[in-house]
Amino acid sequence: MTQTLKPGLMARWLEAHWLWILLPVVLIKVAIAYGLPMTGDEAYFVLWGKHLDFGYYDHPPMAGWMMALQLLVSDHHLWLRVPGLVTELIIAAALYALFRPVDAIKARWLALLFTLSPLSLINVFTLTDTGCILFAALAFVAAARGLLTQHIRWAVLAGVSLGLAFLSKYFAVFLGLGFVIFYAFAGRRFWRHGLVLVLVAIPFGLLNLYWNYTHCWSNLLFNLVNRNAGGGFGWQSLLAYLGMMAYVILPPIWLALRAAQQQRSSLRANLQPVISLAATLSWTAGLGFLWVSLSKDIGLHWVLWFYPMVLVLLLPLPVARWAKLTKVVSWVSVVHVVVLLGILYAPFSVWKSQPRVQWYLLAMTEAPAILKQARTEADELQAGAWQPAWEAASARKSLGVDALVPDQPKAERAIATLSYASASVLAYQVREPVMVMGEGAKYARQDDSLTDFRSLDGKAVLLLLKKPNEQPNAENWFATSRRFSLTYRGQTFHFLAGEGFRYEAYFQQVLVSVRERFYQFPSWLPSGECAFTSRYFAPE
Repeated sequence: MTQTLKPGLMARWLEAHWLWILLPVVLIKVAIAYGLPMTGDEAYFVLWGKHLDFGYYDHPPMAGWMMALQLLVSDHHLWLRVPGLVTELIIAAALYALFRPVDAIKARWLALLFTLSPLSLINVFTLTDTGCILFAALAFVAAARGLLTQHIRWAVLAGVSLGLAFLSKYFAVFLGLGFVIFYAFAGRRFWRHGLVLVLVAIPFGLLNLYWNYTHCWSNLLFNLVNRNAGGGFGWQSLLAYLGMMAYVILPPIWLALRAAQQQRSSLRANLQPVISLAATLSWTAGLGFLWVSLSKDIGLHWVLWFYPMVLVLLLPLPVARWAKLTKVVSWVSVVHVVVLLGILYAPFSVWKSQPRVQWYLLAMTEAPAILKQARTEADELQAGAWQPAWEAASARKSLGVDALVPDQPKAERAIATLSYASASVLAYQVREPVMVMGEGAKYARQDDSLTDFRSLDGKAVLLLLKKPNEQPNAENWFATSRRFSLTYRGQTFHFLAGEGFRYEAYFQQVLVSVRERFYQFPSWLPSGECAFTSRYFAPE
């Protein structure tokens, strides 16, 4: 029997000291989480956490809820990433607990292989996918435990986990579909489990549906209408998906899956339904994303939630094969970690031949200093009635204005950008609201709910630009304005300082177009509440 083959030296050490592996794993994750600047998506979800709700413009609320909990303690980026940092560790522990009563040795190798896989090891982000990855795995573990024990309480827990996965990301619908397919063909003895699981999960979906009804149908408009506008069949997205799946699962594991399928009959009878469940969920998700890839690109992070189920399919393999797989995958992970840490902790000067990289590094890490310099320049332009600062100061001194007129307190200039990513990253760094001006993109339009442009009428705004001529009609939004640039650590940053925001002009040039592009409700949706349209547009 191949089961008796002895693993190599490294494999024997891993098996004997597997708990000690947690220490370097945690240290690696902490090093990555600490060294990586806050990304646009994560900063956007911090904004969600500061405005707690049952839903947000483009996704269900779980990422915002996670951030809200973290913000109760600190807003340091390392702390905010703790949910993402521990998710894979929780899943590994759950997989080990599930299979330990059946086969403790294989349960240990399964937990190790999952933990040491490249994307598990380097994943430290707190995103919408974080909750989906965690709760999808817990739903599978609970359902599988129910299959092994025949206790209905595990079906209840699986239903709760499925509901929470759905409140994390809508692609959890593939998870729900997989459960329905499995229980429909699993035999009568499991039908009650499937019915309970589905009934428990339904209220979570109804909660999200009601929130959408009272919030412009935001999630449905974004995911079913706006996001897919102009889409069509594309071979490139399909091929990219297939290549991505080869990378996510890795060729050695693909080969091992084939061998495991051939040896499945060697498993104990009570494990067969669990393997069938893992296979059904994996195939449903894989084929579901394949279908989606026919018309749009698939994100790497979208597919990570069913990776644990894929590894469960390896259970029929002998221990020696598990040891070999873990060794190979571990070395692949070492390469990933070395490259990633080398990039994250490289000195700033290393990127001197890549000025765009330096620009983004400064924008993502030193925005407060850049913004302080920009505000000073904007205020000097305003004080000098758009004269050069030195000329305006000389004129005031010669007229004695500074001595005759006392300093007047002035409101802080509002800050704006033209995209959600730059607005979110800037807001996270400077710890103050940053609005999005202009029509923007179809993604991440949460600022539509947060900013009331009517209240800005007549006020001063500092608009961050990526290019000196970006948004050429922005001057029309203000009574007076001036574009200017500043240099910070060798990189140039562009701004527009606007005085006297003209709400009516902005309404006609921007808000009307925003409604036409992003808030057109299909006839098949019942008429609900929408703060954006009721705020700016009279009922029609």
